[in-house]
Amino acid sequence: MSFGARLLWILCRAVAITPHWFQYGCLGNLIYFLLRYVARYRRSLIIHQLEGSFPDKREEEIAKICNDYYHFLAQTFIGTATLAGMKSSQRLEALELTVPEHIKKVVEGRDFVYLSSHHNFWEYAQFSGLPFDGHKMLFAYHPLSSKVWDELYYHLRYSEDGLPVPSSQLIRFYLEHRQSGIDGKRMLMGLIADQNAAPKGDVHWYNFLNRPTLFFEGGEQLALKFHLPVLYLGMSYISPGRYKGEVTLLYDGDEKVEKHEITERYVRQLERDIEREPAHWMWSHRRWKYYPDPVTGEPIYRQK
Repeated sequence: MSFGARLLWILCRAVAITPHWFQYGCLGNLIYFLLRYVARYRRSLIIHQLEGSFPDKREEEIAKICNDYYHFLAQTFIGTATLAGMKSSQRLEALELTVPEHIKKVVEGRDFVYLSSHHNFWEYAQFSGLPFDGHKMLFAYHPLSSKVWDELYYHLRYSEDGLPVPSSQLIRFYLEHRQSGIDGKRMLMGLIADQNAAPKGDVHWYNFLNRPTLFFEGGEQLALKFHLPVLYLGMSYISPGRYKGEVTLLYDGDEKVEKHEITERYVRQLERDIEREPAHWMWSHRRWKYYPDPVTGEPIYRQK
């Protein structure tokens, strides 16, 4: 690691070895206070996106979700730092994941696509491959513009159980290893599929949270091209630093489906999860930068 990345790693490691009560009780509340009351971090954007997504909610309900979101965001900072040096046993405690036996049978001996999201602590999605014996997880990520921060996040995410691969290289990497696998194991491709999609490449409009929204369809296209099953990982909040994972089968790799159907199933599942726990999605990211032209459907950049 570079000098700057190593310093950040040491800082993360220092947080990781402190007691849980200190991490989330002291540091977490301090970060919450700074985000909520000092910086008022992107508050107008958060409120605006919440109001557009939940038009039936009263002003005080929106304000409460916004406040709860700052608590959640503070916990994500702490959770990210604690990844430094986290052992496999700790990962299994952090994400309580139960995979139905019929889903294990569908993917046994096969590569598959694993779709997750920014609902609840998305970094723990990298642990969701642990119950699948005989599989190695490849999880796509977008390299950061800062080389120091990008190097830090790569080392936080890298483990013996999973391999981070830049999103732009994932398909090529898969094709190169499709026959041989990795370390004698089949591959599962982990994709956070609710990224802020730009109007280019494999994207399509879906009705999501009360408005047209662009979604990437790379996971669906990969599944259809190579007849790969598609699983969905949904998370529920238990307590600071602990989540429950629920795995759902979206596509078995053989079913005859219409174009966009797999992604549509993903979008509907994600929408239900957000409506169940609305404060635990990334509202501080500007998700709706574009809207469709009412005549042509072409994306138009939203100025505000």
